[in-house]
Amino acid sequence: MKMVLLCPMGLLSFCFKKSEFMSKYYRDYVWKEGIPYGIEAIEPKAPLTFKIAMDPYRKRIAIEKYMNGIFESIIYDSALLDFRHLKPTEQTAWQKVIISENEQKVVAAIHNQDDRLILFETYTFEKKFCRSCLSTSGHGINLSSQKMFYKILGDPFNSVILFDINDHPVTFKRYEEDGDSGEFGELSEEIWDGGKIPTMMSPLIAH
Repeated sequence: MKMVLLCPMGLLSFCFKKSEFMSKYYRDYVWKEGIPYGIEAIEPKAPLTFKIAMDPYRKRIAIEKYMNGIFESIIYDSALLDFRHLKPTEQTAWQKVIISENEQKVVAAIHNQDDRLILFETYTFEKKFCRSCLSTSGHGINLSSQKMFYKILGDPFNSVILFDINDHPVTFKRYEEDGDSGEFGELSEEIWDGGKIPTMMSPLIAH
């Protein structure tokens, strides 16, 4: 008996148009305003590719890493942490609760305005200055990292850089130095174009 796969009438438009929404594979990607954009579309079976999957309205965005056409890992999923919501105006209602702390490390739980746990942050310190921050989901999945730089510790200027878990820069912030403590003062520059951030990183890395 010959089997025939039928498409229900109500789903005909979806069946015929599904290919229009197929995601492309890229050699690399760059972050702009908290959204990833592919660089150079290539064949899926290339040694290393990245697939950017999103719905037409960009409500949910994900980056998947492939090796020789085989799925390797998920780099980013906005359902766990949406970089677009990391603007100060959207974080005013977030709450931070310290879970544990010592001289070298502090772990905090971050809750949103609905009192829902959205992530954990682990801070590491050097001479009482926070040098890095690792963000993880409530499930223990690494989501992003931040690196902090201070003039008082010998860096060219005070700044913080946010990276995704693939070490691609998402945003760069430069601060004035607090003259008394050496901590971050007023925000003097903020860049949300990952293509421009490496230029700002150069003096920090070279140093």
